[in-house]
Amino acid sequence: MKKFALFLSAAMAMSLAGCGSSSSSTAAATAAASDSAATAAAEGTASGEVTRIALVLPYIGDQSYFDTAYNGLSLLTDKYGSAVETNLIEMGTDAGGWDTAYRQAADSDYDIIISGNFEYEPYMLEVAKEYPDVKFLNFDYSDAAANSLDNVYAITYAANEAGYAAGVVAATVSTSGIVGCIGGMETDGIKQFLAGYMQGAYDVNPDIKVVSSFVGDFKDTAKAKEIASNMHSQGADVIYHAAGGAGNGLFEAAAEEDFWAIGVDSDQYMAFKDNQPDLAAHILTSSEKKCDEGILSAVTEMIDGTAAYGTQKTLGIKDGGIGLAENENYMANTTDEQRAAIQAQIDKVVSGEVTVNDQLVDNTSYDTWLAKTGLN
Repeated sequence: MKKFALFLSAAMAMSLAGCGSSSSSTAAATAAASDSAATAAAEGTASGEVTRIALVLPYIGDQSYFDTAYNGLSLLTDKYGSAVETNLIEMGTDAGGWDTAYRQAADSDYDIIISGNFEYEPYMLEVAKEYPDVKFLNFDYSDAAANSLDNVYAITYAANEAGYAAGVVAATVSTSGIVGCIGGMETDGIKQFLAGYMQGAYDVNPDIKVVSSFVGDFKDTAKAKEIASNMHSQGADVIYHAAGGAGNGLFEAAAEEDFWAIGVDSDQYMAFKDNQPDLAAHILTSSEKKCDEGILSAVTEMIDGTAAYGTQKTLGIKDGGIGLAENENYMANTTDEQRAAIQAQIDKVVSGEVTVNDQLVDNTSYDTWLAKTGLN
């Protein structure tokens, strides 16, 4: 097992960042810390020390959540070069193989194993208990108590704020006054997105009506397409999804029936732009859950020795962990006035003027907002 002492100089530089009294001095110290970490990593490579990192996912290629997480490995390689060895382990969608996949990774001399998500984190955490010398990063935790192990560092993203930003966009551009949202599985984690979406739409237009439904999984594109088509027939002219790969069915319906879709987790317009431009043209924007940036940030802390193991960190809009995809399609199909209004409303979350409801804190949030905004 590698030790992380070779990055001690980076950790010392990072500690200086908190001592500056001005934003410029803090920024300079942070930049110096980053440079120091990269330098230390290069020195580690020269001495034969390489940090071995594995990312364990069910699969990649969903053009959404998993692909965004996978990009985190590229960001690490860009930063550290040959000082890190990164590997993807695809463990499949059959839960029967997940425990074995984590055990094999833990037995393979990796310094850091990255995984997470409410579906498969229990398998990872069980293995983490049995391998206390292996460091684990849960890149998207759901159970804070379960992630309190001394060798686990956990981060998550304010999905309620992601949904809120999408809802603000939807209500701003809707001409019918009816918008929709589609979830994958009917869990609190997915309801967190949708309840935030309903609040965002309501804060822009208190008369807004929202149609909401669930696919039942994250793969059934046909079901998602049917749901989206039904919502459009009820008047919804903007529909958001938090349904993983199943959400591609929303894009198909939007392209065929000519209404706006809003993607999730990654910039889904860019994901479809080259290969399926007809779908991409109907994706106005996406609420980005920047798992790749989160992985880069957290692994950097793990490498330089500043990670607070046994704790969890939530990244929101103000942290840069959540944002809107302001791509060419968004810019071309919204006015300056609309974009200014959208940003002004989102800025209220950053300033604290608006607090977004959180289904994970209050599990009545989704039902409360649906009762307030639901189409009767």
